[in-house]
Amino acid sequence: MQSADMEILVEIDKKKWPELRDLYRNNWPKNAVAYCILDTHISYPKLSKIFNFKVYCPHGDLLNGMVAIIEQDDYIIMIHPVDDIKKLEEALATTRLIKWNKQFIVPSASSEVEDCMKRIEPIGKRVKGEKALKHILSRDNPKFENLTLPPNTYIGPLKTEHIKFIDKKWTYTHETTYKFFEVLMNNDLTYALYSTDDCLLAWVVIDTSGSLTHLYCVDGHRRKGYAEFLLKYVINEQLSKGKDTLAYTLENNLKANRLFDKLKFEQNECVKWLILY
Repeated sequence: MQSADMEILVEIDKKKWPELRDLYRNNWPKNAVAYCILDTHISYPKLSKIFNFKVYCPHGDLLNGMVAIIEQDDYIIMIHPVDDIKKLEEALATTRLIKWNKQFIVPSASSEVEDCMKRIEPIGKRVKGEKALKHILSRDNPKFENLTLPPNTYIGPLKTEHIKFIDKKWTYTHETTYKFFEVLMNNDLTYALYSTDDCLLAWVVIDTSGSLTHLYCVDGHRRKGYAEFLLKYVINEQLSKGKDTLAYTLENNLKANRLFDKLKFEQNECVKWLILY
């Protein structure tokens, strides 16, 4: 029996991350977010070190679900039950691990996670959130066929000289996001479409949760199908690696939502980016 002064959230060794990841595969696509988070940090181990990503389970039992924490410029707490959220809620209500006095973000929170955070009295925090639609394309889907580059273009990673530009174009840019994009570039998680004279036309990146983000086409080069082509290319790359593809869009971004629907993504629930302050 665990004594009252022992920490309920126990850190999980990286060697056990694949086992935890595969538990989330059993309830698909409900647990796809947790699966993709772990799969990304398993596949790109440098990310865990750079972003100080750590995984905890109540009592060290993988079946109890995970609380993953990134404590760097932003304080980010990812909460994902494997099945029932009860054990996670009990752990969050009593843990001394989390710094409740800080403002923090709970990304991609399901409705049950949001309700859980509102029920936990000890944290004494206000909760606000921005709603997003979650899109999933399973690794079992077929690749897009007959995919050919648009005329006079080529695909490559983002280049250092473009990081400042793409950071400014991001809706959520702030003083730390330049480093974020730089890390993704250095870990082969960025994709860009260039003209043959090296002009940047469009880009998309895979972030630390394994989701596609910041799909953007440069002014003057829109309505040419570049964004759709780039998405198809990246999805084919993911499928070649045996990986699922995850993405989020704001509810009112009708153009993006239609594009993900066209590409056969499954839209199975709304989630929120919660800010607790």
